[in-house]
Amino acid sequence: MSATRRVLAACFALLALVAAGCSRVSDADEAPPVATAARELGAAEVLRDQAYAEHDTGALKLDLFLPAQQGTPAPLVVYVHGGGWDAGVRTLDVDRTTTEALTAERLLERGYAVATVDYRLSGVAQAPAQLIDVADAVRWLQQRAGQWGLDGDRVVLWGASAGGQLVSQLGAVTGDPDKPGGGLTGIRAVVDWFGPTDMSAEAQRAQPHMQEYARRVVDQLLGCMPVDCPDKAEAISPIRHLSGDEPPFLIQQGTADSLVPLAQSLDFAEALRTLGVTVEMHPYEGLDHGFGRGPHTPLIVDTVTAFVETHV
Repeated sequence: MSATRRVLAACFALLALVAAGCSRVSDADEAPPVATAARELGAAEVLRDQAYAEHDTGALKLDLFLPAQQGTPAPLVVYVHGGGWDAGVRTLDVDRTTTEALTAERLLERGYAVATVDYRLSGVAQAPAQLIDVADAVRWLQQRAGQWGLDGDRVVLWGASAGGQLVSQLGAVTGDPDKPGGGLTGIRAVVDWFGPTDMSAEAQRAQPHMQEYARRVVDQLLGCMPVDCPDKAEAISPIRHLSGDEPPFLIQQGTADSLVPLAQSLDFAEALRTLGVTVEMHPYEGLDHGFGRGPHTPLIVDTVTAFVETHV
């Protein structure tokens, strides 16, 4: 093959990869050095341990990362952590090599404030407590927007895994204040990273060989398995609450996710699209739950940044 043909072939391969919206995990000897976010994610100011709610199980807190002053109120991105609803922490900047930390740093660079929130874990409170907590955190921040230079009418919900389920559900019920966590205002976009979107009995029946971990965390969250309490399971299944009034959604997930079936995200994206909701679905070839770290990371970060800047 001539040098010219080799160059053209490489260009076409790159274009195909970009058009597909997917990342490729390179061989070990191709992997670049792991990127690291700046200390405190490069925020101009960090307000830690802000108590936004009190329960008999203790205070719920959030951390707020503020960007450099831009002259106008900063749009707000609220991050909700994963961990199977029974674990996980809100602190994004403990490990500054994660895709979450790098994404938050990029958003701060672009003038967005980023809040990371606690919620009651399923070991102390069953669903829908977690939804109510995240909604309370958003409202608490909106009520204090003027104090910290935030734009409470330009809010993005962003969550990973269990957090992805929570933000997807809150996005689905923005138009229904009678549902737990419903009726949030000012939500301009939702970013769902590999969150389960169908907790229903039907979904459980379709996957009778769920991993023991998945069975345990769902049982603890609901207090039962979906087939034994279908109403409770459906009540926290985002795909069961869509109306067409949802904000734009960005969904990102690895094609090799071993915890949450990729089909759930594909079905959720199609359901949103059918209702006329703006949705981007990005499957990343070969990536497992959590994305990991590697040459795919910049593509994921760039995709979130472009989506947020388009819709907020």
